Amino acid sequence: MSELAPGLLVAAPPLGDPNFDRSVVLLAAHGPDGAFGWIVNGEELMTIAELLMRADVTEQAIEMPGSVRIGGPVSKEQIWLVYRTTDRFPGLDGQFEVGPGVTASASRRVLEAMASGVAPAQVFALAGYAGWAPQQLEAEIRAGAWLPTDVDSQLIFDVPRDAVWQEAYARIGATPMAFTSRTVGSA
Repeated sequence: MSELAPGLLVAAPPLGDPNFDRSVVLLAAHGPDGAFGWIVNGEELMTIAELLMRADVTEQAIEMPGSVRIGGPVSKEQIWLVYRTTDRFPGLDGQFEVGPGVTASASRRVLEAMASGVAPAQVFALAGYAGWAPQQLEAEIRAGAWLPTDVDSQLIFDVPRDAVWQEAYARIGATPMAFTSRTVGSA
């Protein structure tokens, strides 16, 4: 199987893993060592303004767009910021383009820049990540657990979080029902 990243993974119903039920994963890396990405439509945990206070980046609440969502079951204390590539912070290291139009960073310096009032128009934070051992993701795809597709920045940034999974299926021309198994009896 060719490399899947950058790309999106759309969870097939029912996946059988509550961590990934109805999820869409932004796959950042895929290769012989495994795969790595984030659930982009995970449950909201707090606002980015609350994150800035909890991370001791600011002492007082400030107006800040975006929320912190569950990004995956691994290293939930690690925070990744995801924003449009056009909103990259000039001169700050630790930012990388995950896919066309989508940039991610785990840099505290990006959080500090946001606290100083330089926030991207559309940004969300992801707590934790999803990771797969070598060949694990390929086996899950062969088993029908995931539908891989291309990165779509509009899906990531412009579709409400609770509609991303359904919209991902619509954009690739499929429906979740296509992945449910049913047994047809014989007469």
